[in-house]
Amino acid sequence: MPDLPSARQLNRYFLLTWLIAIVQVLGLQSARQFAAPAVAGWTLAATISYAFLYLLPALLASHLLRRVLGRWPLKGGGWLLAATAVGLAGLTQMLLYADRLIRDMYGFHINGFVINLVSTPGGIDSLGATWAAKLTAALICALLLAAQAGAYAWASRRAAPAPPAGSRQPWRWALLAVILAGTGERLAYAYSAAANYQPILFASERYPLYQPLTMRKLAKSLGIASAQTEGQSLRVKDGGLAYPLKPLRVEAPPAPPNIVWLVAESLRFDMLDPQIMPRLWAFSNDALRLEKHFSGGNLTQMGVFSMFYGLYGSDWFPMRAAQRAPVLMDVLQQERYQFDLRTSQRFTYPAFDKTIFANMRPQDMHAFESGPPPWQRDAKNIDDMLAFIDRRDPARPFMSYMFFESTHAPYDFPPEAAIARPYLENFNYLTADFGRDIGQIKNRYINAARHVDGQIGRVIDHLKAKGLLDKTIVIVLGDHGEEFMERSRWGHSAEFNRFQTGTPAVIRVPGRAPRVVTGITSHLDIPATLMPLLGVKNPPADYSLGYDLLAPDFRRDYAVAADWNRIAYIGNDFKVSFPVNALGAIRNEVSDGDDRPLADSGAVLKAIRTAMLEIMGNLSRFSRPLS
Repeated sequence: MPDLPSARQLNRYFLLTWLIAIVQVLGLQSARQFAAPAVAGWTLAATISYAFLYLLPALLASHLLRRVLGRWPLKGGGWLLAATAVGLAGLTQMLLYADRLIRDMYGFHINGFVINLVSTPGGIDSLGATWAAKLTAALICALLLAAQAGAYAWASRRAAPAPPAGSRQPWRWALLAVILAGTGERLAYAYSAAANYQPILFASERYPLYQPLTMRKLAKSLGIASAQTEGQSLRVKDGGLAYPLKPLRVEAPPAPPNIVWLVAESLRFDMLDPQIMPRLWAFSNDALRLEKHFSGGNLTQMGVFSMFYGLYGSDWFPMRAAQRAPVLMDVLQQERYQFDLRTSQRFTYPAFDKTIFANMRPQDMHAFESGPPPWQRDAKNIDDMLAFIDRRDPARPFMSYMFFESTHAPYDFPPEAAIARPYLENFNYLTADFGRDIGQIKNRYINAARHVDGQIGRVIDHLKAKGLLDKTIVIVLGDHGEEFMERSRWGHSAEFNRFQTGTPAVIRVPGRAPRVVTGITSHLDIPATLMPLLGVKNPPADYSLGYDLLAPDFRRDYAVAADWNRIAYIGNDFKVSFPVNALGAIRNEVSDGDDRPLADSGAVLKAIRTAMLEIMGNLSRFSRPLS
């Protein structure tokens, strides 16, 4: 049984742990930060102070427990303290390592989205990680814990003689270094925020949980505030829901159309190609094909939310809190639709069981989230969907929904769907070399899209065979896009470029002539298009931020996409993303229509001022002030 270490031994352990954390935090930084002396100095100071701050909870908890055990000895107290110090410090190191991986792959830190992913049932499974990736992650965690255990054993067993009288102990020098470094980087950041010195503002984004300090009023009084400060954060006012704005007036048509709604995970716009998805391409020639279509987000929550509600992704949060289903589903229930809702993942992550399908009967919701590989789950779900169509009550309309998982990483497909070779046989998120292997990874994705195309073709063939195609609205969408390093990232959830937000969109409405729309369209337009077909007489503005795609005067000048804490304007000429409810110094991501960064952000913001005022108003359009 280990003895209770002295305070000096415990401090020595955390001093060593701090050095390990410094190395980890330095791994989050870019080499460009060390090109300019001022930024390099700030980076070193921030690294020293923040590595300490990340470990501070573990340090305080360990010292507190040591004091308690010193006053009230406990059998096995040495083991308890060792487990606490090693466990908490090891957890911190694991989080730093995980943050680095997430930052490298997606461009953001562990945030609300990641926490929601981990804490929500089905969240981790939705990543589609292979057993190899999970095993690699487990081994890395074990190594980090082993390193912490080794440091603790070394620090607690090595002799710790009392320092000479009047000498400074090493931990005191370390604490002084932290205080000086922290004070210096705080002041430097505050000056940079006031003067809009962007290299330091950009560098601060490399630190998880970075807390900005601004002193703009003081700086302005001293004459150092820049007139070019671009920071702008869109604000969402607190309030209750006002959704819809007015009660719906519904006159159900004599023969309400059936609805078959097919959504493919991460299916981006250029997969709608006669070589990759020939069945969907052929079908699109007899339908409404939207060639410049954007999701309402760069992740599943916001993407699927936007296509059912017709609202910005930021409205996910109040709708989730209120468990308010979209009015589209209200109308379908009012008109006595039969429902068959299927997913090859889960309805609990994202929490669509508490939003889109909040009022659905459990027996109508079928989640096939585990067991066989995704391509088999997709095929089985289609088997069951077609069986439902055959056994339904023909006297009532039906709505079938299917969410395909094959096109989610690691991109799963059967051998007969392999049209793109060579492809990466074993795709491990944690060990993949994206610079080297991205072509073969994308080939996996293309093959998965080909498999999904075959399943979509099965649905279309079945509707034709049963004489239902001309009685059924068929909708085919991606929830969002997927990038393969075309703009520097792999995957989604990180940027608002075309590859991460653009999706195929094919809508066939019985009795409507085929048409190709080459201008901007959005997931937000789907409810505004469907509701009039269901007999809703209200204008779309009463329940949606979208426009009716079938209206003769349809025109959309820009799309809006969202992620967990940002919202983006996407136009033909410019793309601008803004933080929502951000604190401290703010920078906006500004690019041209082809995602190339633009230096003159001020001119762009001036050019889209009218649109930005509209977006700002829409952020709280369906909210009412709290009484």
